[in-house]
Amino acid sequence: MADDEKFDAVVVGAGPAGTAAAITMAKAGLQVALLERGAKPGSKNVMGGILYNHYLEEIVGDTWKEAPLERPIIEERRWIMTAEATIGIDYKNLRNREHPHSYSVLRAKFDAWFAEQAE
Repeated sequence: MADDEKFDAVVVGAGPAGTAAAITMAKAGLQVALLERGAKPGSKNVMGGILYNHYLEEIVGDTWKEAPLERPIIEERRWIMTAEATIGIDYKNLRNREHPHSYSVLRAKFDAWFAEQAE
């Protein structure tokens, strides 16, 4: 980055949220700088989780189909908790193997790919 460069927004952190914000602002016509403290996006990841197709598609269009996705999520669990009790709900849908709606990812691979979409 040159000293005289000007940006409308600076996003600190090239994880999924920061990269999504940078892509969204760039699509809106803003000049955006995306900064990452790690050697490359994904090298310092601190999250594991599920990525949903429809949200990725909103951000990067059909390009999401090229993302380094690991496996479809076929089972989810939810808990409602208090200090004294827990109620759990399990959901499993084997059809999600053929028509997945969400995936697990390895962040070191996904974050690097996602940050490339922001360039």
